[in-house]
Amino acid sequence: MSFDEIVRKTLCPFAKPSRMGPALTVTTADVERELGDHSAAIADFFRTAREARLDGMVITFEDETLGASLASLTRLTRRFFETLCTLWPSVYIQDSPEPDETWYAMIEGERFFVVSFAPCYPEHSPRYNHGSPHTYFLLQPASTFERHAEAIDRRRQRIHRAFTAVGKPYDAQLANVENDMFKSVMPIAPIDRHIPWWEAAVPAEPGGARRAG
Repeated sequence: MSFDEIVRKTLCPFAKPSRMGPALTVTTADVERELGDHSAAIADFFRTAREARLDGMVITFEDETLGASLASLTRLTRRFFETLCTLWPSVYIQDSPEPDETWYAMIEGERFFVVSFAPCYPEHSPRYNHGSPHTYFLLQPASTFERHAEAIDRRRQRIHRAFTAVGKPYDAQLANVENDMFKSVMPIAPIDRHIPWWEAAVPAEPGGARRAG
């Protein structure tokens, strides 16, 4: 099973026609080393994403322990961003982020944010990965949202209603916060919380995360 299954079954109308960059795979739990090995491919994707009109790049983490629980996914997210920080000075982690602050990561002049799909998300979550034991990070360049801005605004409420109708609601306020750090790890329940993956020691299980805003 691969990320294609998530694309095929999602209710997001922008997923199926999206143009994706090369898929990358991290085969072991040595995330830092393998991301370093892939750094040239990651840089090339962001260098060409705007001109090639690419909508995203998927990194698959095959080690099943990395996303087996919300806590492990939180740790993986922090390790991921910390590794990007060592590879590109244009990526940084805020010490005490606030939801209404502007923050973004940038590689090769292209802003981007990260959306995670993992085994820890149950079937009722929009981040459900349909039974795959792997964890997927979708890296989306800002240029794709610039191209589709009008369509996204026009269809936003319809998309929210579609997810809610099939029992996969997500919190619109959390999804639309200014600070992209808050969007990488989605809570399970309650959904109007944020997961502070940037903290060294974080209570990542439901009920331990703090409210966003």
